[in-house]
Amino acid sequence: MRRLCLIFLIACAFGCSNTKPGWKTIDMGEYLIDVPDDFNLKIEKGIDSQPGVLKGNNLDLYYDYGPYGDTLVMTKQEFLIKGFWKDEAIIRFLSYKQHPDVDWFTTKVISLRPCVKGDSSFAAGCDLIASCIYKKDKFDLPVYIPQEIKNHVVKIDTIDGYYHRLVFPRKSFKGITGVYMRKAKVDNSPGILHNSIVIRSRRLNDKQQALAIAIIATLRPKPKE
Repeated sequence: MRRLCLIFLIACAFGCSNTKPGWKTIDMGEYLIDVPDDFNLKIEKGIDSQPGVLKGNNLDLYYDYGPYGDTLVMTKQEFLIKGFWKDEAIIRFLSYKQHPDVDWFTTKVISLRPCVKGDSSFAAGCDLIASCIYKKDKFDLPVYIPQEIKNHVVKIDTIDGYYHRLVFPRKSFKGITGVYMRKAKVDNSPGILHNSIVIRSRRLNDKQQALAIAIIATLRPKPKE
């Protein structure tokens, strides 16, 4: 029920363009955000970005605007694609004598399947088994999904040409509640940096989390003039 309420708050925030009674709109440079009237924007001094706090009576939301924005929490799919898990799995579970020269970076994943009871003798507690190949060498690797990923909901979409990423904890877990936003279409050439905004808080109680989600869900790019 709590999760459904949070999703409802998100939907309402996206669907309502007018500021609610008792709320105001704060200008955050490239972006706008709606907050309760007791909130104020406190700008802090940064080195390679612009940090600050959206400060309310019972809730602080920390923000950072610049080229090195943190996307907060990976999705399960992002974690699998990045492939860093292969390095640890090769070291821990692959026999060096049978597979002496395996390179995790060029090891390809052919398929993935959920773990079954019989896999416990191979890798207890793993989440998935990856069928892999390195050159012509085929083998299985266990995949352990980090608990942080399991404990968060990540919603990704676009708003008016901007990539939008909303993160909040699953039920009964006090984790990260935050939003990340940047232009969706950017030049991804090496050395090219692009500004993004990140607003986040941690370890909120239920009431704080509901308010935090209602606030960060209103983050939007300024209308084009």
